[in-house]
Amino acid sequence: MRIHFEWMVAGILLLGPSHTAQAQNSAENVSKPLIGTAITGSINASGLDDPQYVLSFVPVQRLMLEAARRPQTREEIQKAIQETPVTLDRLLQLELLRANDKDTYRLNYLLLTVEDQRTIYRVGAHYGQSLADAFRAHQAEFGEILRSCPNAALRPQLMFDLIAGVALNWQGLDLATELGYRVQEPRHATGGVYLVHSWELGAQLDSTGLYLDSQTAPGSKMSFSTFGDGDSSPRLQGLPDVFDGIDSAAEEDWRKLPEVYGALRSEYVTLFLLAIDDAGQVMNAVANGTDTDAALAKALPLPEGRRIAILRLLTAIGYLRETDHRYVAGVSILTERDKPLVDATLKLSREIMADWLRRNYPLVKNELSELSPMRNGLPFALVFNEVWHYEFGFAAKSLAESGFYANPRAPGNRYQGYVPLVWASSLLKGPGD
Repeated sequence: MRIHFEWMVAGILLLGPSHTAQAQNSAENVSKPLIGTAITGSINASGLDDPQYVLSFVPVQRLMLEAARRPQTREEIQKAIQETPVTLDRLLQLELLRANDKDTYRLNYLLLTVEDQRTIYRVGAHYGQSLADAFRAHQAEFGEILRSCPNAALRPQLMFDLIAGVALNWQGLDLATELGYRVQEPRHATGGVYLVHSWELGAQLDSTGLYLDSQTAPGSKMSFSTFGDGDSSPRLQGLPDVFDGIDSAAEEDWRKLPEVYGALRSEYVTLFLLAIDDAGQVMNAVANGTDTDAALAKALPLPEGRRIAILRLLTAIGYLRETDHRYVAGVSILTERDKPLVDATLKLSREIMADWLRRNYPLVKNELSELSPMRNGLPFALVFNEVWHYEFGFAAKSLAESGFYANPRAPGNRYQGYVPLVWASSLLKGPGD
């Protein structure tokens, strides 16, 4: 089960049935899927109220690709989907299609064809270099800010986390929305606040080193994130991924017992969040100088079995290292005392991105004016969500390869393709907050 963890709790209980429906649907349709679909935001709909389920039917996928190329008549639509439970009214209700003049219907959501994706990739690579140069111009200032990080060995990793992960990814998307360059996720009548995004399969773009992906497990006191490229998933030594897949081998068999499966997943969520909070307590204590097992046993309100188990896990994945019977951090940890460092880094990053966006957004919009969504009358602000991901992904790659901060793809790295971060939950605005 591969999902961004900001959706994890909802995903286990809500997206899971959608995956089941897709698996069942694929058995009913001999054709292979033509598009992939994802949700940005939160959704609590299911069945025919869930656009992911509706778009899992291959005939519907084929219809959407045709609609991306030209308006469809009512007769063409009804013929295309006649063997599915999906209707034209449902497609209109979910805002996947919209009525056009002369009794035709046009695509009404973000679907990128293979040609669209390759064009965005090419343009993103060009402008990503420009964005990276804008950050490199302030390298000395960032270095001075990060000087207050007491662990000099971890400063390059922390700079990657704060700039590539928090600033360019999380903050960059919010900033683009605030400046009017990116569409705000709308609230839907069927439930949830989200954008639907599909892409035609087969673009075959190289995503290695494009650090545009984050996964986060929010905790009551401390949260856990990893920032990296898509090729690094699953991140087998990173939290939250380390918990992902414990039951995956038998997942499809459990789905045959829906009542048991639902109860199992609910219990799994409860135990998972408990483990995350245990890990957060230990990492926070070590960061604040409580660094022996005896001291941790005395300071933390954890049963001995849970304390020993989480310490074993954290040392096994390198989040903690034990030297002379003392624990030290193996990854970056941000506590409340690091707020001045975090605020200064994000303030400078915001200024750089805002200036860069004001100068470059019109140029990018002009270069991408012929993408199929715009030909279908959709705003560029809807497409810019994906455009920005490629722009900052290429920027993050360029900065890593030039030594501006840690390079997750450098030979010998324990965490190949990603960098972990442990952070006080009150310190940052995480994804989806």
